[in-house]
Amino acid sequence: MRSACVLSALVAIAAAAPAPSPQSIDLAGVDAAPDPIFVSAPLDVTSDTPHKKRDVTLMKRDGDCAPQPAGSGPVSSPDTVAAFQSNLDLQALATNAPTPDGYSLAFSNKDGSLSASKYMGLRTLTQFDTLGCASLCDQAAGCEAFNMYIERDPSLDPNANDCPNPPSLTNYKCTLWGAPVVAEQANNKGQWRDSFEVVITGSNGYNKNSPPNAIDGFTGPTALGGAINAPLDNGKNTYLGYKYYPFSQSQGYTPETCAAACKAQTAYNSRHPNADGSYVTCSFFDAYVLSQNAIPQGLYCSLYSKTWAPSYATNRGQYRGTDRYTVSRSYSYSLA
Repeated sequence: MRSACVLSALVAIAAAAPAPSPQSIDLAGVDAAPDPIFVSAPLDVTSDTPHKKRDVTLMKRDGDCAPQPAGSGPVSSPDTVAAFQSNLDLQALATNAPTPDGYSLAFSNKDGSLSASKYMGLRTLTQFDTLGCASLCDQAAGCEAFNMYIERDPSLDPNANDCPNPPSLTNYKCTLWGAPVVAEQANNKGQWRDSFEVVITGSNGYNKNSPPNAIDGFTGPTALGGAINAPLDNGKNTYLGYKYYPFSQSQGYTPETCAAACKAQTAYNSRHPNADGSYVTCSFFDAYVLSQNAIPQGLYCSLYSKTWAPSYATNRGQYRGTDRYTVSRSYSYSLA
């Protein structure tokens, strides 16, 4: 995808001629939008809030050998990276962890934490507690997924001269995310702090199954098995266009964003009516996650002037060359 966004203005949707039915994913438009932004949770911290400004100078300085908060997990013997990563007891915590009600398992027992979109924060727990991490996600507005993993951290703040490779401790980490996650995103393998290596094991990822929130002024959400492919309605095309929002730290899976686009489309049409003064109202939209080769890319909003039943949600994705584009978390809303 190119860095320039040609879909940033709603006027671009309104000015475009309605697409023929059935509607395919506009891959050229997706290419023209900014790339999605993937970030990683910070390593070797006990808690983190993404909107909190970090002291970059402090982060880059060498440590002072200060004792770090005690870990809750067992330390491998011998105390080496290899022993930690091959510790079957730690891995069993991940493979035997329950999948919380309302969630599905995206991946299990990986050796990396997530690099994904819409990072929402980190908490250190006292045990490998997928139910507790799910509870934190449920309490956080907009949380769509979580990552529970085990991290090897230094017991002292490493200093190149006085404590370059201190004994380790083991932490149970829980991170929250505002967009769906997949196994391919569990690629944050750790870091070096002087001669101490921070590494990860037992990394599990979970996606929320429950429907998104209701939206004021709309009925829904209605679960769909794919994206809407609306036929002509008595010869008229009810498709009004689309809006695509790449995932980032400011954009997750939020159907509310599509509702705002639908309202803005109606407002634009009312300012540019037909010769007889009539105009088309956006009365229905389909909000879904668009993924490329299994990696979630962004929120795709298809807008319509008529409500369509779930039986018309037959677009489950498409190919372009060897790239596969798929549809998930597809929900529709109708103007109340």
